Amino acid sequence: MNNRLTFAAALATLAASLSLYPVVYHWHWFWVGFGAVTTIAVVGALTRLRRLPVVVCALAELAALLLFLNTEFASAKSAGRVLPTWASLHQLRALASQALQDTSRFAPPAPAYPAIVLMTVAGIGVVAVATDLIAVRLRRPALAGLPLLVLFCVPLTVSVHQGAAGEMAVFCLGMAGYLTLLAVDGRERLRLWGRLVTVWQHSDDGRDRTGPDTKDLAAAGRRIALAAVVIALFIPLLVPGLAEHKLFAGSGSGDGPGGRQVSLPNPLVQMNSQLHRTDAGDVLSYRTTDPDPQYLQVYVLNDLSSQTWTLTPTAGQLLHDGKLPVTPGLTPGTPTSIENTTITLAKGLSSSQQTASFLPLPYPARTVNVPGDWRVDPHTLTLFSGQNLSGLHYSAISREVDPSEQQLQHDAGPVPSSITNNYLSVPRVYQGLITLADRVTRGQTSSYGEAVALQRWFADSGKFTYSLNVQEPASPQALIRFLTSQRRGYCQQFAFAMAVLARLLDIPSRVAVGYTEGTSLGHDRWVVKTSDAHAWPELYFQGAGWLRFEPTPAGSGGQATAIAPNYSLPPILAPSAGGAATVPTPGTTAPQLGSSKARTGPLAKLGQTPGEVGVGGAVSSRSLAPYWLLSLAALAVLALVTPRIVRSVRRRQRWRGAAGDRDRAEAAWSELVDNLTDYQIAWSPSASPRALARQVSADRPMARAQDDALTRIAQAAERARYAPEPADSASLRADTEQVRRALAGRASRRVRWQARLLPRSALRPLRTGLQHALDVFGWMDVAAHRISGALRRRAGQPGKAQA
Repeated sequence: MNNRLTFAAALATLAASLSLYPVVYHWHWFWVGFGAVTTIAVVGALTRLRRLPVVVCALAELAALLLFLNTEFASAKSAGRVLPTWASLHQLRALASQALQDTSRFAPPAPAYPAIVLMTVAGIGVVAVATDLIAVRLRRPALAGLPLLVLFCVPLTVSVHQGAAGEMAVFCLGMAGYLTLLAVDGRERLRLWGRLVTVWQHSDDGRDRTGPDTKDLAAAGRRIALAAVVIALFIPLLVPGLAEHKLFAGSGSGDGPGGRQVSLPNPLVQMNSQLHRTDAGDVLSYRTTDPDPQYLQVYVLNDLSSQTWTLTPTAGQLLHDGKLPVTPGLTPGTPTSIENTTITLAKGLSSSQQTASFLPLPYPARTVNVPGDWRVDPHTLTLFSGQNLSGLHYSAISREVDPSEQQLQHDAGPVPSSITNNYLSVPRVYQGLITLADRVTRGQTSSYGEAVALQRWFADSGKFTYSLNVQEPASPQALIRFLTSQRRGYCQQFAFAMAVLARLLDIPSRVAVGYTEGTSLGHDRWVVKTSDAHAWPELYFQGAGWLRFEPTPAGSGGQATAIAPNYSLPPILAPSAGGAATVPTPGTTAPQLGSSKARTGPLAKLGQTPGEVGVGGAVSSRSLAPYWLLSLAALAVLALVTPRIVRSVRRRQRWRGAAGDRDRAEAAWSELVDNLTDYQIAWSPSASPRALARQVSADRPMARAQDDALTRIAQAAERARYAPEPADSASLRADTEQVRRALAGRASRRVRWQARLLPRSALRPLRTGLQHALDVFGWMDVAAHRISGALRRRAGQPGKAQA
């Protein structure tokens, strides 16, 4: 029975399970998984007390896992709160079925509901069983990396982003667990090899130990493993096409370019993963002629089913000469302005070859100059392709629609059947909200007035709270609770709710997913980050077409870079609930949902004062950018000057602390070997002072006076160590400086400058510390040997006394 290998297998499983942290909220699942892994390790160790078949061991560990899950999740229906019964097993089965439904409804990180925790812990337990059997029972620890890899792949399959720091930390911890497993197994194998060779260790009492001296071999193996991990970390950074683009991951299916089947992205999963990132990363940058840019539309969700809003598959039509189809519903009399935008997607990012790539564009775009083959949806004007978009650079000419309030108040004609047939249907489950829609818009006499009233109710009434910490799925029941009781959410809930209420009021609506305008860099340049991911409703008005509205609260208490368009903030308000028109009195302004075009600059657009920080964090990251750059520059300068400072301080302390001739002789000798290290002259720690002096004189011939100074240093060191009385040390400090100048004169210019700026003797303790850190497992082995030896000696003492 190998208890150390059992412990290493359990530790490797727990380390690999940390990769699941972005999938489920909070850490409750980890501690339950810790209990499951511990139970499996104990049962596995017990099964190895007797030589049982592998199948029996596997069944025993699976039974232990089932018993643990039954105790944790169905103890109320178990016999003695431990033993499974038909009722408890039925409850586990019901939780497992519920978990499958929850995983299809929730975007990661999913709430830590019992069903989801059960599925997570069960998966960790199955991996623990496989790892224990393969690594310990079958003694194939290298193959045990396959079940551990399954845990690492789970976040990839659900399209969740962990953040750069989180990904690195999880990978390093997982690799440390796996390397521990390999190291423990390798040590045991080396111990067996050692019984056939004659390299034996000796204890202090002169007796041979029961194992070989494998320290050097084990240390070499650990260093090779570290080099392999470093290569695995950095080689992918040099290989293009390995990273997945943030814009285009997902699932679903649809017809791609050329009739090729590609999968459709999941816009909601992508948006949620970006908004919940702890570190906002760049998505794209652009330059535009528009002083107050439009949102960048990526997806359009026009299908309201009994579950949620979804992206409708479409074959689209080929994009010819960069010209897009006619903008739906826009008539020539509507005020518009022509804007030019040049967009560059972040480099080093790519989309899957099986996933359709959608292009971020201002709506409505008229012409797009983009390389590659693209298709356009004539109903939504979205562009999609199957090509890789890493670092893609393209330009677009778009119209910014800015209709007047008078135009929107008056009926511009009948709405086409292509709009009413596709953008007014509401499933029966939402019909109960029509009373709420009527109450919010009571007194309004036009669709435009109802739309403005809905937007104001969401964003400006104070009845709703913006929060990313929402654990509700995108379901009709959750939307109804959001509107009637909880009233807490972020852009997804606000956009979905307003679009549903608009349809109940016979206003065609859909939901767009993309990005806000981002943060201004000055000189018509803007940057868009993952924190700018956003969803908003678009409502149809004949003559103006599809118009964006902004129900999500803006500014420091909401979506930081959200901004309501001008046409949704009329200076003369629509009729109020009492039916009378409300006109702002002199000296006051109409209630606003966000910024207007009169406000420019990042702080004005966010509705913030200096010092405030919005949810997206765009202002704070931009305003703090110079400080980060200064901090990095200061750290770089500090890293360059630290070795020189350390070397000078050490020399000064060395001579200051030398009180007598013997101490000054040792100080002179230490200073000599540091100078040899700085000027890259090889020397052996085992060489005597006299032998090392002869070697230096032979390798670096000096003048007679300098050679005599070197000889005096060596003789003083020998007498300080071996003679009863040390030699006179009055000239040693001057001798050391004379030898240093001689070594510098014989060195090349590069070596001299390196000795001045980055002396190797100052870095030697750091290299030694890193080398010792790599031998951490060796320390563990030494500690285990000493403890076991002490226990054996203590157990043997009573027997000797009796004898």
